[in-house]
This record gives sequence, C-alpha cells and structure tokens, in this order.
Amino acid sequence: MEKTGWKKIRLGIGIAGLVLMPAVSYVLFEWVTGNLQTIYPLCAAVNILLMGSLYLAAFALTGRSRIAVPAASFLLFGLSVGETFVMEFRGRPIMPADFMAFQTALTVAGNYAYTVTREMVLAGLCLLALNVGLFFCPVRLPWWKVHLGFAAGSAAVICGGFTWLIQGPVASGRFGINMWDLNSSYETEGYILSTVMAGTYLVKDRPAAYSDQRLEAIYEQWNGGEDSTVRLASVTSQAGTDETVTPVNIICIMNESFSDLRVAGEFETNEEFMPYFDSLRETAITGNLYMPVFGAGTSNSEFEFLSGDAMAMMAPGTTAYQFNVTEGEGTLVSALKEQGYETIALHPYPGENWNRDTCYRNMGFDQFLEWEYFQDCPLTRCYVGDLENYRKMVQVLEDKDDPSEKVFLFNVTMQNHGGYDVVYDNYDQEIYLTGDLEGKYPMADQYLSLIKTSDEALQWLLSYLEELDQPTMVVMFGDHQPSVEDEFYYEISGLSEDTVTSEESLIWYETPYLIWTNYGLEKQDLGDMSAFYLSSEMLQMAGLETTPYQKFLLGLREVLPVIHGRGCLDGDGNYYSLTGAESDEAFEQWLVNYDCLVYNHSYSRSAMQKLFHLDGDA
Repeated sequence: MEKTGWKKIRLGIGIAGLVLMPAVSYVLFEWVTGNLQTIYPLCAAVNILLMGSLYLAAFALTGRSRIAVPAASFLLFGLSVGETFVMEFRGRPIMPADFMAFQTALTVAGNYAYTVTREMVLAGLCLLALNVGLFFCPVRLPWWKVHLGFAAGSAAVICGGFTWLIQGPVASGRFGINMWDLNSSYETEGYILSTVMAGTYLVKDRPAAYSDQRLEAIYEQWNGGEDSTVRLASVTSQAGTDETVTPVNIICIMNESFSDLRVAGEFETNEEFMPYFDSLRETAITGNLYMPVFGAGTSNSEFEFLSGDAMAMMAPGTTAYQFNVTEGEGTLVSALKEQGYETIALHPYPGENWNRDTCYRNMGFDQFLEWEYFQDCPLTRCYVGDLENYRKMVQVLEDKDDPSEKVFLFNVTMQNHGGYDVVYDNYDQEIYLTGDLEGKYPMADQYLSLIKTSDEALQWLLSYLEELDQPTMVVMFGDHQPSVEDEFYYEISGLSEDTVTSEESLIWYETPYLIWTNYGLEKQDLGDMSAFYLSSEMLQMAGLETTPYQKFLLGLREVLPVIHGRGCLDGDGNYYSLTGAESDEAFEQWLVNYDCLVYNHSYSRSAMQKLFHLDGDA
C-alpha cells in the first residue's frame, strides 16, 4: 500500500512537471534573452502555450516524459542561448529563414568571441536540476492503443491551435510583428510567438493586379516599344559619347561589409581609412547604394544585384537564396551569357554557404571557384584578404586561352566579415578612432582598419587592370554596413534608439559603389540608388543589351531611385513610406507593375521567361 501511494505521488509530480515545464521554459528562455520584463502579459501566455505544444508533441511522439521533457526543455534552452549570441553579434533575432542557413552560420561561428552570461549558467543549472528530479517521477503512456489515441488527439489540438492562432489573432492584427523593426517585436511579444508570426511572412501573396495580360502588356511596352526607346535614350545620353566601348572583361565585386561610415555621422581617425577610394570619386563613377540589410544577410544584397528584384517586394523576412532562385532564372548572369560572356563566380569560403552553389548553378554560372581555389592563400585575421583574393581573380584572366574572350567575374569577398571583437596575431591594426571616441569602440576601430586594407587592395587591382590591353570594367559595392557597436552608430549620428524614424534609419543601409574602366569612362553622376538597379545600369553603360525587365528597371529608377523596406526616395530626394509611395498617383502604377514582375520572376511556377531573357523563352 505504501509503495502504491508513493508511486501515485511520483506520477502526480510527473504530470505536474509536464504541465508546468512550458511555463518554466518560457521564464528561463526570456530571462536568458533579457526580454522577460518587457513582454506583454497576453503574449507571454501565448508563448507558454506555444512552448506547451512542443512539450505535448514530444510526449505524444515518444510516450515517455523521461524523453519528452529533456528534449523539449534543452532544445528551448539551446535556442535561447543561440538567440542571445546572435543578437550580440548581428543585432537581429534568429528568423525562420535563418534555420535554412544553419550550415552557413556554423562556418563563421568560430570567428566570434562568446560571453557566457550568468543567466545562461543559472538557467542551465535550473533545467538540469528539474530534469533530474522529473526523471524519478516518470509518466508513460501504458499501451500502444492509448499511445496512438493520445498522439492523434494531440496532433488535432496542436494543428487546431496553430490554425486558430494564425487565421484568428494574427490575421486580424491582434498579434503582429514589425518586420522592419524586428527587435522591438521580439522584445514585447516574445521569441516563440514572434518567430511563428515571422514564419507566416515567408510566402508572398499573389498581387491583386497580377495577370498574364498585365505581364504581356509590360513586355510589349519594354521590349523596344516607344516608352522603352525614349527612356533608354535619356539614360544613354548621359554618357555624352557617340560610341560606347564594350568591355571584354567585366568584373563585379561585392565586397563584404565595405562601407563608408561617414554617411552615418561624423567621427575622426588617426589617419584616412579609404584615401584611394576617395580619390576615385574625381575620376570614376561613384555613389551610394541602399542595401536591403544591415549588419548581416549578405545573400539578400547579392540577390538584389544579380536578379533586379527588390527585397522590399519579396516576402518580409525571407532569405531569397534559400527559397526563390530556380533553375533557368533570368538574371545579370544569363543576360551576359546570352551575349557571349563566360560567367565565373568566385568566393573564398565554402560554396554551400547561403545555398550559393545551388543558386549559382540555377542562375547559369559556368564555373564557381570557391574555397578550394583559395585555400593556399594567406589569411587576414581568419579570412582570405582582399589582396590575395584579387590576385587569384586576375589569375583567371591570365589563364584565358585567348585574351579577347569575353568573361564576367562575380567576386564575393570575405576579408571584412564580422568578428571585430577578436584580436588577431596575424593582423596589424592601423586605424583607430580619435577625439571623444578614442578607445570607446574597439570593434569600430578594427573594422576601419580593415577598410584601409581593402582600400589598398583595390588600388593594387585597378593598377593591375589599367595595364591590360583588353577593355575592362570593374563594378564594386559593399553588401551592408558592419555589425559594430550599436552605441557607435547612435553616437556619431546623434540619433536615439527610442525615437529614430524609418527615414532617419536609411543612413545605416548605405554603402558606396564604384564603376571604373581601363579605357576611360566619362565622369557622370548616377546618384544614389537601390542595389537592384546597379546591374542594369552597368549593362547600359557597357553598351550591352538589356532584357525587357532590365529596361523597365531603368525606367523605374528615373521615378523612384530608392525602393526600400524602410521607405522610398524620389528623384528629388523626397521621402515616402513604402505604403505611401504605393498609394501616390505618381508611383502607383510603377510599383503595381514592379510587384507583379517580382512575383512572376521569383514566386511564379511559370515565369514569363521572355521578360527576363534576351533570347525569349530561355
């Protein structure tokens, strides 16, 4: 009798543990992330229920609390620790699309310094103690029929609950997430609820105006029609020459984290950190690009440049390289291939990062020279430096059987990647902040030193290319500003984290671009623009053909040079929110057509290929 009573007590404790552990996990999770005090009470309750669904699913699947409780609790704990580290490194939460890039994250994870917090240690010890205690109070489903029935019932409850949450409170706006200020949503609505809501944004709804007839009309308008000719003539006339030299070598460099932080505010350094690039502003074509990401998310910048599709028109929070690049995709790559260029991508890191190997294959690159091609290069910090990268790149030009063979090189560098909080024995830091900022921001100091190193490498590259007999064009731009200290950005800009507006925050999305040739290119002011315009501008400047889609983009650029999730700028620099621009009579039809084109290009299973290729149905 006594044994039976003790057995019932243990069973009761075990059941209570199953019921209460989701609440415990919630408290520990948000305690570790630092958001426990800021989450709304109702959102806290929903987060607990969502965590409870994970515990319920684990128990329904295994039928044993000794497996379900540790599995669910430590999975959530590990996620809270990962979220804390990621927020520290890049200032943005782990999003649903990031799980698709988990392998990419692992390849760079070793290059950061990790600080295990007191909350992490205590939360881990608490979970360990609870799991040990509940191990001696097991709950087990006794018979396979009971197990099967419980699993079926649990599945119905979980599916029904999720359906109600998504189609009810989320769809009605009772719960919502600000995809352009993610941190505030995660701080007030909790990680699990925010992540579930973010997952609903991975699919783009078909535009209301979308139809084959509209796409056909756009094609007819921009496939050499009157509007196309007039608009392109206005763009071409800027060059001021009757003859346009077509380059044999086209080199596009997306330089990791390359940016001029002076656009974000004023600061002083012990010496100039990009003197060569500054000198090129007088002789080459330079300006600023508005990138879709800040501090991380390189592949989305890359996607905009190569595809012409603005991330502002994509499903919010998505990573395009994981979901939206299909075989035969019409891009800058295909436009150049269809004009006789061999197309080669270079990246001194593993090719599977950001799913590049698959995306490059789908875009039609003839070769992808990844880590194996660069592995004998000496490192700058823990990455291949720009100078060594460029030396390997020009080797591709030297190895051509015929120097007159046309080639397109697309190079994604790595030297300036994050991890600025680690001191390296193999890198001599030359630049540091002075004045009131001296010694305050060591990550910014290291970053600015790296930019000086990049500047010197660029000077070597252009000096080399200047001596080539073959006409060569170089386009270089940065993929995003660096993830250095947030306080540095706020201090130099004079902005406040609590009051900064979307318009003001655009300064953190600007990076410089450069268009240079070795055959002389008349200096002209293209101005600032969104990144997705640059490839079409480059083709136009090189005297090459453009697809109907690229012609449309050149026309759109005259109307709205900047289209961004945080707002738009017209040709006079006037700011509009994205929704404001969409409802403005001057831009409405342009943006409706662009939305339809992006949907057809990146989401439709039957893209109208003649819009995106020179040879029609490629």
